[in-house]
Amino acid sequence: MSQEKFSLEAFENKYVARLKDRSLDWNVLKFQEEINPAYRRAQMRYIGRGATANNDANVIAAEHFTLSTMVLPAGCEGPLHLHDDVEEVFFVIKGSVTALIQEEGENEIHEIVLNERDCISSPPGVYRGIRNDGDEEALMLVMLGAVKPNLPTYPRGSALEELRIQRAKEREAIIKGN
Repeated sequence: MSQEKFSLEAFENKYVARLKDRSLDWNVLKFQEEINPAYRRAQMRYIGRGATANNDANVIAAEHFTLSTMVLPAGCEGPLHLHDDVEEVFFVIKGSVTALIQEEGENEIHEIVLNERDCISSPPGVYRGIRNDGDEEALMLVMLGAVKPNLPTYPRGSALEELRIQRAKEREAIIKGN
């Protein structure tokens, strides 16, 4: 059996994602911003499509996890959400953010300030969010521990959870042909 000769060009095309080939996606989480303008943020995907499953062909195919950067403008936040199947990591590259942590079924939201080069890992089953209380945008790495994580849920009774439930019913009706 013959082995194919290693091609650096093919390897680079498959496994290298360059900043010059990426753009900030301000629309991937636009549905959240429509609920609350403070939820405005942008994602730039590098490995995999993340939990949003955005149709971005310009990424390295994920084999075990997803990796993206996120821009969080001053005064904005990523709302509390829960991944039931994966841990999620936030690594602050620039600025500072406040991590929001809430145990499922509990009312108290815990806050943890993260500065540059600080990191937090949220296990499955814990609500997590982020907020930028600073005057400048924050830049973070975001990593999810699966190739295609389940869609997140939001706290019961929240406008985002109501929208998620409505969209799930609409998708189900389309699939069933109704």
